[in-house]
Amino acid sequence: MKQSLSIKRLLLLSAAMWLALAAVAPSAFSDNAVKLRILVITTGEVAEDLGFAYIKPVLDEMGVPYDVLNAQTQDLTAPMLASSSAGVGCKAGDVGCVGNYNGVILSDADLVPNFTPSEWDILHNYQKNFGVREAVLSGWPATYTDPQPPHGVYLDYGLVYSSSGNDFDAKWTVPAIYSKEVFEYVNRASPFSITDFAFTANPRNDASGMRDGSVPHVDPILRTRNGEALISIVRYMLPSQATPVREVMISTITNAPFLVHSNVLVYEFINWVTQGIFVGSRFVYMAAHMDDLFRRSKLWDPALKKEHPVMTFRLNGADINNTVRRQQAFRAAHPLAGNFKLDFPFNGSGAVVDPEAAPLAANLTEDLVAAVVANKGDFRFINHTFTHADLDKAPIPADAPCDEARFTNVAAIRAEITKNQAVWALLDLPERSQNNRVLISGAHSGLKDRKCTEDPALHPDMFDVQADDIAFDAGGANPLFLEAAASVGVEYLGADASQQAENVEQYIAQYEDGSGTDRLMLPRWPTNIFYNVTNPSQLEDEYNYIYNGRFVNAGRNPCEIPEAICSPRNYAEILMVEADMALRHMLTFSRWPHFFHQANLARYDESGNTLEFDWLNAVFVEYEQLFNLPVRNLPYYLIGDGTAETLNVKSAIIHAQWNRTTNQIILSANKAVPNLHVTGLSGGELYGGQFIGAVNVGTNSTAHIVDRGLNQ
Repeated sequence: MKQSLSIKRLLLLSAAMWLALAAVAPSAFSDNAVKLRILVITTGEVAEDLGFAYIKPVLDEMGVPYDVLNAQTQDLTAPMLASSSAGVGCKAGDVGCVGNYNGVILSDADLVPNFTPSEWDILHNYQKNFGVREAVLSGWPATYTDPQPPHGVYLDYGLVYSSSGNDFDAKWTVPAIYSKEVFEYVNRASPFSITDFAFTANPRNDASGMRDGSVPHVDPILRTRNGEALISIVRYMLPSQATPVREVMISTITNAPFLVHSNVLVYEFINWVTQGIFVGSRFVYMAAHMDDLFRRSKLWDPALKKEHPVMTFRLNGADINNTVRRQQAFRAAHPLAGNFKLDFPFNGSGAVVDPEAAPLAANLTEDLVAAVVANKGDFRFINHTFTHADLDKAPIPADAPCDEARFTNVAAIRAEITKNQAVWALLDLPERSQNNRVLISGAHSGLKDRKCTEDPALHPDMFDVQADDIAFDAGGANPLFLEAAASVGVEYLGADASQQAENVEQYIAQYEDGSGTDRLMLPRWPTNIFYNVTNPSQLEDEYNYIYNGRFVNAGRNPCEIPEAICSPRNYAEILMVEADMALRHMLTFSRWPHFFHQANLARYDESGNTLEFDWLNAVFVEYEQLFNLPVRNLPYYLIGDGTAETLNVKSAIIHAQWNRTTNQIILSANKAVPNLHVTGLSGGELYGGQFIGAVNVGTNSTAHIVDRGLNQ
């Protein structure tokens, strides 16, 4: 257990004095070798430390190796940072000495009260000796003096507190020296809003220094409109040296995973401390799945406040042609979207002459089918089963009432998959060879047991038709469905990220499916662009009923209900909220797609506007105000392949070391790791001004040349 502050000072005093006397600061980046691993120093566990909760999921998503030192319960020692074969602390100049970390992230600026002056000295000496940078996620711009020998200032960020507040309209002021490596991915021309608490400070930039002789020189890189610093780079200089002995990036902004400004900033804290060289990568993704192509969708009835019993909608050829034009206009308006394509999970029973016939025959003269075939190169397609049948477990007893019929054998479910594959061939849709690898079941059925009450429209008196559902991880998945998918070579299954236990990328190993491999679950994000609406007024009505009106009608105050809104929203407000949520998803760097439905592509006015492209444009307008990174738009099978590679990396032990003398990264692993992403490798893909390599790593060490991309 961590000792008290006073006891720790006594125990570590002699070591700190030795380090302070013995340290001779070299040039910041002249050292020999460090491991590609980050040390994260926190003030507690994830539930206790907001900064740790903020940085951890991003490190995990990017695949960056890291260790955590909880300052509340652990002491920092020199051998933790670099040790010889004898297990004692060593320095960069010692033969065979390798630094254990190529970057240090602090969740809080001063780590008070558990990080002692002696520990600060140990940390700073490591950073000086091995040329390792530091990033501070949030906190007070501290200056602290040690009352114990050897006395002196041991912590100083060179800043003087100015003010604090909850809302700042900030501007980017990145100095030219850092312009190609610091926040190069943000739109620096746009104002940047800080929407939560922050301290502001002013650079001191005087001759006052720390007890190691270094003097902090501060360059603000994000300022308030009044010129106060919110994020700064602090270079610690010695009078005799032209290069800094240490470099720190400090944020005095409160950062948390639920804040958009934090989502924008988070990558740079990682990129900065590693000097742009690390195992892992980040890309921004967006894919939109338009479910139920060739089917009819039931429509919301504003008068009934539920789905109309008869009224339905199905796309026609004019809608498809309009979608092609809207997609082209979207690409032109948003160059960062690249060659964006919509994905159509389709139900082939609506594209054949007779769904009951054998063999099946494509209905190529039907208006919608003909338009899809004529424009098939403009879209991508996904197997969504032949009839959109419900693939959940059959009821027990068998004659129990159900919203829809359930299959009771593997053969029938298999036919739902294979008949849709046959339609793919009949229509000659692109990427047919990948078709059997991916499957999205109708309504994501088969992954949880809805107990035969899946459709809210059929149960208007029930507050929550999901109340009795049995989730995926509680045995709710249908083994017959999983067996059928495995038997026809399906590798990846679409899942609903809003559902319990379906919101994580995972191999389905807990259910027996009769095969020697496991299906991989690929979550998809839902939105509030509902499946049963074709125009803004329908959407407004259903949205406001679900989140406000039904509570008001029941005599409840919606302001007191977490999932409700206090007052109705208009279409523009709904789009703004939905775009903001999608932006947050994109900034997690996750590959997960968003899913919609075919009715959302209906033309609702003479200009050819659609709900779907209204949403996409709103998302990208907000994205482009913040970022300048191109957005990747991947087919679902490549999302699956990338996810499989990521999970393989997470299960491996990666050894990565940066030899600064040869400017090489030495890589190996405890098993075969294909396409390991490493940022900062020569010859890699250029993305956001950085080279990102995808290399095959195994048990034998391989060397790769470093290129930070600063000349791009």
